[in-house]
Amino acid sequence: MKNLSTTAKYLLMVALGLSACLSMTLDAHHSTNANFTQEIVSVEGTIERVRFVNPHASVLIRHVDAEGQEVFWLIESGARTTLERQGVTLEHLEIGSTVTATGRKGRRDFTMYLQKITYEDGTEFIPQPELN
Repeated sequence: MKNLSTTAKYLLMVALGLSACLSMTLDAHHSTNANFTQEIVSVEGTIERVRFVNPHASVLIRHVDAEGQEVFWLIESGARTTLERQGVTLEHLEIGSTVTATGRKGRRDFTMYLQKITYEDGTEFIPQPELN
């Protein structure tokens, strides 16, 4: 580095620093362990909203707790493209359906990472069977 100018050295250090920060950020984003515990929880409620997008599809479920209070649960799943490759469509997640969602409890209140949805008739929807 003796032959590099001060400006070139500075730019090289900035580039290396940004590269390190970006790689840590990207790696952290895709880790479900950072956002979800290993505890499995189930929540019964009505599908209110579906976001079928990348990088994570999600379902908002309205749950009425034991005291009669409405609580909204954000249920995350895999990427839209991953789900589509497995044959998942929006028809599997119809707004207004009463379901029981089961998955890994989130570190934030009222969040979970979806393992399966059980419909009123007992049928199950498992979006990413290889992860269960």
